Amino acid sequence: MTITDVALTAIAREALRSVDGLETGGILLGADTANGIVIQHAGDAGPNAKRAERTFLRDLDHARRIAQSAWVEDGSQWIGEWHTHPAGELSPSDVDLHSYMQHLHDVDLGFNRFVAIIAGFDSSARVIVTTWLIERDRIQPVPLKKLTVGSPREESPPLKP
Repeated sequence: MTITDVALTAIAREALRSVDGLETGGILLGADTANGIVIQHAGDAGPNAKRAERTFLRDLDHARRIAQSAWVEDGSQWIGEWHTHPAGELSPSDVDLHSYMQHLHDVDLGFNRFVAIIAGFDSSARVIVTTWLIERDRIQPVPLKKLTVGSPREESPPLKP
């Protein structure tokens, strides 16, 4: 799985809002192909998002506008979501897993698998992330590689994986 600098920067910028102890997040847009998953864009929460200590509901109209813009720009589609766990572990909670499974079992959405990024902070208040691939029969952490100059390559992103 690879991610662009643009998407990493968007996640880092929005994740910093969680220093107030409330979750935030956004959608992930890109491509899920036989050659792998590429995350091209990461949305922010939007002006009408609902943020709480253990939950986050994105501004759906805002997410739709971001998705439409990404589709026009490069054909990116909704492939997952990211959100923060400001004070918890960087693994999917029961609420998260329930939400992901709803997406996977919604035939109108057409997901075969779903990408989830969970962001938090290390002891130096630096943003760190974990990436999860959610399938109907398994959930697994996956390494995240930064996409640079059109080719995937292992690098240290502005986020600490």
